[in-house]
Order: sequence, then C-alpha cells, then structure tokens
Amino acid sequence: MGADGWRVAIVAGLIMVAAADEQPHVIWRSSAVNGFTWEPASREYASKAACEEAAQSRTRWVTRTLGLMRRLGADETLQHTVGDRIYECRPSLTGPAPDPFKSGAPQSP
Repeated sequence: MGADGWRVAIVAGLIMVAAADEQPHVIWRSSAVNGFTWEPASREYASKAACEEAAQSRTRWVTRTLGLMRRLGADETLQHTVGDRIYECRPSLTGPAPDPFKSGAPQSP
C-alpha cells in the first residue's frame, strides 16, 4: 500500500469516527436503588457531545441535591439513594420498537 493508500484510509477512518459521533445517543443510568442495572433514562440527543453535556448536568444536579440533603441532616441511607447514581451516554438503539399488542400467534378476525 502506497502513501496515497494510507492517506485515503486515514481520511475514511476519520469520516467514520465523525459519523459515529453524530448518531443519536441516550443517557443510561444505574443506581443502588435498582441494583446497579442499566436502564435508559432520557430522550435521544443528536450527538454524543450533547448527550455528555446533559449527563454532566444531571451529575451536577445530584451533587447540589446531596449538598442540600447534608445541610438538612438527611441520614446516610437516603444520601446513598440519591448519590449512587451513575450516568453514561450510549448510542441509541436503532430499529422500530416491538409492538406490545402483537403476539407471535395469529388471531382470528
């Protein structure tokens, strides 16, 4: 592969990375309340950067809420309920959602 081939491969790789970053993302959350299982926690964001900004906003909200709870004298268990939240941005699931009213068996008219 010559120098031109490497340049084309690098440019193609950069385009793929940029395109992957621009796909819709969703904030996923996990906490001690739900046994640290991950679940979607938001609407779709147009890009990963927008999703990360929204996740940081949620984290700042949790920090402010914990500060208020400490000043009010909330017990440690209640503080962990609010403070154990983890947020992560992941690409949104693609494809149509399954129809909850459709089953695998045919129905009579």
